[in-house]
Amino acid sequence: MRVGRRPLVLGAFAAAALGGGRARADDEGENARARWLAGLEPPRAFEASAEWRAFAQTETERWQATAPRIKAMEDWSARELASLPFDRPVVYPFAGPDALHAVALFGKAKRLFLVGLEPVGALPDAARAPAAGYFTRLGAAQADLHRLGFFRTQEMASDFAREGVVAALAGTIARLGGKIASVQLGATPPSARIDWINKAGEARRLDYVQTDLANTGLKAQAQLVADIHALAPYVTFLKAAMYLLGEARFSYLRQTILDESAVVLQDDTGVPLRCFDARWAMRFYGAYEPPPPAYADRAESDLKVALEHRSVAALPFGFGYHVQPAKACLVVATKGK
Repeated sequence: MRVGRRPLVLGAFAAAALGGGRARADDEGENARARWLAGLEPPRAFEASAEWRAFAQTETERWQATAPRIKAMEDWSARELASLPFDRPVVYPFAGPDALHAVALFGKAKRLFLVGLEPVGALPDAARAPAAGYFTRLGAAQADLHRLGFFRTQEMASDFAREGVVAALAGTIARLGGKIASVQLGATPPSARIDWINKAGEARRLDYVQTDLANTGLKAQAQLVADIHALAPYVTFLKAAMYLLGEARFSYLRQTILDESAVVLQDDTGVPLRCFDARWAMRFYGAYEPPPPAYADRAESDLKVALEHRSVAALPFGFGYHVQPAKACLVVATKGK
C-alpha cells in the first residue's frame, strides 16, 4: 500500500487513465488483504485466529442474506439505468464506507468518488496479526449496512474512528467479486484510492475523500472543490443523506450538484424536488413514505404528490431509510441541454 504526500484527487492521479479497461490484481498484496478483511480467506503468513473465523462466518451469513437484494439492485440498474452516462464518474456525497450500493447500482461506471466524514485509516499488515478485537470491531461496524441498508451517522463516528473506512471498502469490493490491484493513500485531505478488477475483468476505481460537506467545510477545501469540478459532468448519487441538502448550511453542495451533475439518482433524503428547474427530466420509482420520526419535519409534499399522482413503477428493493420495498422510492433526474 503506497502512501502519497498529496491528495489522490489532485494532479496526475485525477487525470490518470485506467489502463485501457484492464489491470492486474496484486494477489499477494492488497488483494490478499482485502479477502482477509472480507472474511474470505486469511493471508498465507499465519493461521486464521478464532476471532477471524467468527468474523468470517458472520460476514458470510450477512452477505448470503443480502445477496437477493444486491441482485435486485443490479437487475433494476441494468433495466432502468441503461441510458446513464457511465463513461462519467459517479460522485457519492455522504457515502461513508458504502461501496456496496455504489457498485451494485453503478457496476458499469469506471470511477466512483465517495465523500464522507469518517477517517480513511489503512489496511492492516498481513505479515502480522492485528491486535485482538480488530475483526470484532470491523464486523460490528458493518452490521447496519446489511441489517438496515445504510450506515447510521452516530454509530459510524465511533465504529470507524479507530481503524477508518478503507478496510471496509476493500473488503466490500472483494465480497462483490472484485480483485484489488492497488490501494493508495493521500494526506490533504485524507483520501484513499482503490483500483480493482471486476468480475468481468474490467478495471474500476474508487476514490474516498474525508471532508466536511457543509458550506464551511467545502469552502475550506478549494482544491478539492476544483478537482470535483474537473470531474463534471458527473452522476450524483444520494442515499440516506439525512435530508441535509434542504438546509441552508449545505447550500454550496446543493448548488454544485445542480450545476455540475448530468444525472442525479437519489432517494427521498437528497436534493428537494423544488430545487430542480425545468431543465431536468424526472423519473420516479416506488412509493412515498414519510421520513423516520427523527426527521419528521423533513416531509416533502412535492415528492409525495409526484409519487402518488403519476404512473410510477414499483421499486423491487428497500432503499435508504426505508427497508421495505413497498415504502422506498428513487428519483432519477436527468439534465437536458
